[in-house]
Order: sequence, then structure tokens, then C-alpha cells
Amino acid sequence: MKWKTTFQVAATYVGAVMGAGFASGLEIQQFFARFGRWGLAGVIVSAVLFSLLGWGMLDLQERWKISSYPEFFIHLLGNRWGRWADAIVSVLLFVGMLAMISGSGALFYEYFGFSRWLGISLTGSVIALALWFRGEGVLWINSVLIPLKFAFCLGIATVAVFFASSGDGEGIVILPNPIVEHWALSAVLYVSFNLTLAMVVFASLGRDVQRPGARLGAVVGGGALGLFAFVIGAALLRFPDTIGLEIPMVAIAGKLGDWPAFLYVIVLWLAMITAAIGNGFSLVSRVVDSGKLGYGQATLFLMLLLLPVAGVKFSQLVQFVYPLFGYLGLVLLPMILYFWRKA
Repeated sequence: MKWKTTFQVAATYVGAVMGAGFASGLEIQQFFARFGRWGLAGVIVSAVLFSLLGWGMLDLQERWKISSYPEFFIHLLGNRWGRWADAIVSVLLFVGMLAMISGSGALFYEYFGFSRWLGISLTGSVIALALWFRGEGVLWINSVLIPLKFAFCLGIATVAVFFASSGDGEGIVILPNPIVEHWALSAVLYVSFNLTLAMVVFASLGRDVQRPGARLGAVVGGGALGLFAFVIGAALLRFPDTIGLEIPMVAIAGKLGDWPAFLYVIVLWLAMITAAIGNGFSLVSRVVDSGKLGYGQATLFLMLLLLPVAGVKFSQLVQFVYPLFGYLGLVLLPMILYFWRKA
């Protein structure tokens, strides 16, 4: 039972962080690969921080008996600022979920040639099914989908690293960034950028992740995220011509043939589903805690609210949501370390 919990928590951690931006290679490109080989050192730093903070978050949740993310925010930031953080995150969760469903529609249209609404409807159905079974459903579907993502993503990226002919890794240009000029700072910002969503998902699962083996799962999940990012970063450095593309890992997979490219698009779709499930469960749990709707009613209301507006452009939503999660994470990261050390 302990190892089952460890595996489920690790898979949920990876699922919360490894969204479409991660699997596409875009986040790894922006935060790590732009620094050349020093960026891979940044990946190792981020993996250590993910493991450490994941353990700290679950430890504090168990000590404080947290069952929802508003409770966690109030403990970390106090009553006034905690409520502000709760309101901001609730909006961001909705927009983030909308971004993933919208992105799945764009994926089906651009890469499979199917109707955009077919992708939206299919993705929405999978998300609704997972949400219907509550916390166990979220843990279970992550336990199924994350290993598939792991196998596809890690396998294709690893083959790409060794597939490159001599000279492909030469002449790598380190892209300038006026905001972040050092690889170590970029690694810290990347963790803060992803920390908020992971914290929200863990807090919403409440007692489902307050079991023996859960904290070890956070450490394993942090290590798995580091492994994912390291291999993707190495693949990007082996194919510097892909740096600057919107979905660089699909371009790399395409160098291996049509089937690897197809499989990697499937990875992106799975990444969108798991990220949307994490957002959706946290949001439904928040509505239920308010006492205004029951769980089934809140799930149905959320899906009915999302689907009509799911045609909004994916890239515009991502540009809005991701920076705000990053700014909030910069506040939460030191607070988690402070209270964990104090406890």
C-alpha cells in the first residue's frame, strides 16, 4: 500500500507540472536550453528543489491537516492575503484548464486534420470521467497516463540524442534573455513557476495524499521531472536548429520519422489531459468546500461552463496564465521553506 501511494503521488506530481509547455520542449527551451550545457546543470538544481519542496508541502499539509488549497494559503499567508491568493488561483485554474482543452482542439485540427471540436469533446469526456471518481479517479488516471507519457517522451528524446549525426551539436547559440541572465536563477524561477499548481493539486487531494509513502512520492516525482527535463534539454542541444520553434520536440521527433512525430503529438495530448484534470479537480473541490454545490453538480457546471468557450486561442491563454502562476510561486516558495524549517 505504501508503494502504491508513493507511485500515485509521484505520478500526480509529474502530471501537475508536466503540461503541454513541458512536453512540447518549449518550457525547457526557455528556462534551460537557452544557456547551453550550463542549462543541464540548471535542470539538476530544479530537480532537487522540486523534490525538497514537494516533501515540504506534503509534510506541512499533514501537520496542518489541510484538505483544500484555500486552507493552505491562509496558513502560509495569513487570513487576508490567503483569501486574495485563493481568489487569484481559482481564476487561474479555470483559465489554465480552458487553455489545455483549447490546446487539445488545436492539436487535433493541426496535426490530425480532425475537427477542433472533436478534440475538445473527447478531451472533455476523459477529464469529466476522471473528475467523476474524485480524488481516487485523479490519482488513478495519473497512474495510467503518466507512465505512457514517460515511455513516449523519454524514449523518443533519448533516441533523438543518440540519433544526431556528428556536428549537430556544434555552434549552439545561447539565446539572450533580458530578465534572466543566469542559469541558476532561471532554474529557481522555473520551480516557482510550476510550484503553485503542484501545491494546489496536492492540497485539494487532502487525505488522499496524507498517507505513508506520500512524501517519498514527492521526492520520486521531483527526480522524474528532472530526468524528463534533462533528456529533453539534451535533445534540444543536439538539434540546435529547433531552438526558437513553437513546439521543438515534435520537430525533433519528426527527424526520426513520421511515427515518432505522431507518437509525440499523443504525448502532448496526454500532457494536456493530466494538467487539465489537476486544475479541474482543484477547482471543483474549491466549489464544494464553499458549500454552494455538491461534487457532481460542481463537476457538471464546470464542464458546461468550459466547453462553449473552449475555442479561445491556446497560445494567448498560456501567455496570460503562466506568468501569473510564476509570480505567485515566488511568494509561496520561500514561505513553504520558512514554515517547514520552523515546523
